[in-house]
Amino acid sequence: MPKESFFDDEDYQDSLVTLLCRDQKALNDCGLLLSPDDFKPLPGSHNGQVRWVIAELALEHYRRYHEPVGRLLRAEVLTHAQNVGFGERQIKDLRKYCDTVINANGITPCPEAITEKIITFKREKQKAAALTELSELQASGDLSDEKWYEISQRVLGSGVNTLQTTDYLGTMAQRVERRRLNSRRVRKPWTLIDPLDSIIEGIGPKELGLILAPYKRGKSLMLQWLAVAYVLQHLNVLYITLENPQSSVEDRLDSITTAIPIKALNEYPGTVSQRFKRFRGMVKRKLKIYDGTQGGVSVPMMEQILTAERNQGFLADALIVDYDDEIAATRKQKDRRFEFSDIYRDLRQLMARMNLIGWTAAQTQRDTENLKILSGDRAAEDISKIRKVTLAIGLGKGDWLDGESIYLWVAAANNDKQHVGCHIVPDRKRMLIYDREATALATKRYTKDAEE
Repeated sequence: MPKESFFDDEDYQDSLVTLLCRDQKALNDCGLLLSPDDFKPLPGSHNGQVRWVIAELALEHYRRYHEPVGRLLRAEVLTHAQNVGFGERQIKDLRKYCDTVINANGITPCPEAITEKIITFKREKQKAAALTELSELQASGDLSDEKWYEISQRVLGSGVNTLQTTDYLGTMAQRVERRRLNSRRVRKPWTLIDPLDSIIEGIGPKELGLILAPYKRGKSLMLQWLAVAYVLQHLNVLYITLENPQSSVEDRLDSITTAIPIKALNEYPGTVSQRFKRFRGMVKRKLKIYDGTQGGVSVPMMEQILTAERNQGFLADALIVDYDDEIAATRKQKDRRFEFSDIYRDLRQLMARMNLIGWTAAQTQRDTENLKILSGDRAAEDISKIRKVTLAIGLGKGDWLDGESIYLWVAAANNDKQHVGCHIVPDRKRMLIYDREATALATKRYTKDAEE
């Protein structure tokens, strides 16, 4: 490697390692172009040895499982340290560097600038090596058309991850290890709605969830609850509001996080500030809001927003879009249901491409306001959207508390039980789709009544 390369800049290497540990797009762009040797420490470098170890583990994890190591990094590092026989001081240094990489609120600003430098540098280096090889073969008389094509394709196709395949029959050991590692972390965050979490598992990265409900049942409240629940579980959330203005969303979130009725927020500013400060102290990540109520927000535009935030150092773990009827189609079609088909396909692909947990909401058909069970075929416009999501939950009219409760019905689930449900009790004054105490009291009361 030439001297005075940007690879010799320790700040650049720290930024690059952070991307490799946390950012799916950076790995897709340059993961296969890099090798652990690129991170070999220079004499006198600070954190050089630990950076080298962590970069090697991050690249190895990506090549095995095609995703960032993320919060598994600490477990991977400790396992590696034990296998290699690192000393106590080395393990302490590794843990400290892990915390710096994983627990930061954001990633490095301008990740595109970092990955572009790598791609350009590696491609130029490969071209130079290919020219040398071609010259040597030409001089020896061994340069055939087949060899020329092979070398050209090797250079032109380097780093094109979309063409990478996996040998299913030869990778059982990797799958066993992947499942073992996944069992050591919460890949799929809770909804923090206890009755629901007790019957099904939530969704994880690269998956899309859907909330189904009739008009004014609580679609937005459910999505806002999930946003707060995810932030409490140390996930970065981007909330795109397409129906309610940002001020309304902010007031609802303030009511949720402070437990103060939304109409009383202006009456008790000191209490609101004090309780919000306490809430902020529990949160290790960020919740950002994009106001798209002006219209024209399509799925490609959402990706632009995500990329712009990523370039500012904010790496979203979850994308919540309120709600699907306001998403602009990328191409106009004669029937709205065909546009929905494109929208949901694009959303699902966006979650996979950027390693996101995704949620949106959809309106149900007319005359569904009094239904307890909202099944997938009750989705308005296009029921095929149910087939394109990992998990769909209906918000039906519960039969507790004279219809004031909500019945959560698992209309579809790819990886868990479906066609099961539970009652919850909301507190609309405090913008809570789920009031834990009121739900517990109602559950006790109606369970006792049923037993009697």
